[in-house]
Amino acid sequence: MLAGPGIADDLTAALAEEAAKTTVGGLDVPEADYGPLNNPAQLARVEGFLARRPAHARVVTGGSAVGERGYCFAPTVVTGLRQDDEMIQQEIFGPVITVQRFADEDEALRWANGVRYGLAASVWTKDHGRAMRMARLLDFGAVWINTHLPFLSEMPHGGFKHSGYGKDLSVYGFEDYTRIKHVMSNLEG
Repeated sequence: MLAGPGIADDLTAALAEEAAKTTVGGLDVPEADYGPLNNPAQLARVEGFLARRPAHARVVTGGSAVGERGYCFAPTVVTGLRQDDEMIQQEIFGPVITVQRFADEDEALRWANGVRYGLAASVWTKDHGRAMRMARLLDFGAVWINTHLPFLSEMPHGGFKHSGYGKDLSVYGFEDYTRIKHVMSNLEG
């Protein structure tokens, strides 16, 4: 997550507060807000990101497995990371959110696009002109403005760069199952 200098501290504190209130658990925890990771390899992968974090990074909350069984990982907020750090450059696929403080819109755009992946992004602002400008310039397959994750069946969804192939949903999804052949015939000869 990229946050402007005017909100980064408050946003980080709010994220940490919400994360600390979140309950994680398996089917035996009916009040769980979300469940375990898929398998032990994924749990080890997420734990590895935290174990390898650089000294300049700070875990605000979470950062470890929870529970006696299963592959549950605490919701985690990490700050202080730099653009070239592993946790910024790789997709973690776990309940870990990083917060980077950007100085201006150009830096935010450069950092957002400065990764190998481009599945989805969201822009949160009261300035609709800025939101539309950023949405146009962000190199992501889906960009939401002041929301995150709603899907419509008539709209395509899929990433750019190293984030997937093709588009799911909508008519664009048929392209993956279609072979186009061009046949031209001259009937005069």
